[in-house]
Amino acid sequence: MKLIPRQRIVAALVLLPLTMGGPQAATAWKGVEEIHGASPVTVSVEGNSRRYFQVSPQQPLTVEIKGPARLRVISRVEVPEGATGKVAYGLRITEGKRTLRSLRTEAEKSNDAKPPRKGAPLGQSRQTIVSLKEGAHTLRIAAQGERSMLVRLQTAATHPGRPETVSLTPIDARRSVSLKEGEKVIPYYSAMPGKPVKFRVVGPTTLELLTRLDFDQTMRGVQSYRLRVTAGASRPRETELSTTKALTATWVELPDRVPSKFRRMQIPIAEGTQEVTVELVKPAEGSVEIHARIPQIAVGNKE
Repeated sequence: MKLIPRQRIVAALVLLPLTMGGPQAATAWKGVEEIHGASPVTVSVEGNSRRYFQVSPQQPLTVEIKGPARLRVISRVEVPEGATGKVAYGLRITEGKRTLRSLRTEAEKSNDAKPPRKGAPLGQSRQTIVSLKEGAHTLRIAAQGERSMLVRLQTAATHPGRPETVSLTPIDARRSVSLKEGEKVIPYYSAMPGKPVKFRVVGPTTLELLTRLDFDQTMRGVQSYRLRVTAGASRPRETELSTTKALTATWVELPDRVPSKFRRMQIPIAEGTQEVTVELVKPAEGSVEIHARIPQIAVGNKE
């Protein structure tokens, strides 16, 4: 059985298409090359020409997108002359009064991206993705803070209700187990009485928890369990769940236990880095397995 060290480690982000519908094909992204009222600029990225658009604190960018679709926003901060190390910046994507995504990040000067002629040096790319429902959408991309940036927009087809997700590895857990269902193998982490699972999540976002009660040989029919979830400084949230045995799933490392059917919880996460604790309150003995995921937000210096 695989045990996770008790020391605190930074949570890793495992980029997996873990929607309940199974693995998805690779996403085909198409660049947005023209935006009404905005003049594009050309950035050379690893020798390839890419069209970007300027976003400054004084001048946000407005773009119209037809859904259903997914919009990927690739941003590069304009690095001040003489700056060393990382430069912090942020952007917010809104539709009307609703914030679809808020990103605060930092980046070092990129060695792969050449700015437009007479333009400021550019930072490494940072990416964020939003999913849009069917219909016409008018989105506003605005800078948060004092830094201007260039953004490249790409769209892709989407399947309503099936956003790509990122699986989270906890910073603290008693053990990890593997759920096998058909050809899928998905990692879960054990919460036991007095031994919670802890995650570190960067908000704002929505944390989705898939939970499964471990059935032993004495448990029959419908069984209930209670979880307490604490996110950052917010008040603990307790939820009572009922479930039965799964018919097609097994635990690879726990031959004497049968997983239950999964139950889903969604936890809103406030802006900033939040520590989330998942505790098993009831039953007083036994264990619940936790799989945590958030909507995909890609971060990197590739396009």
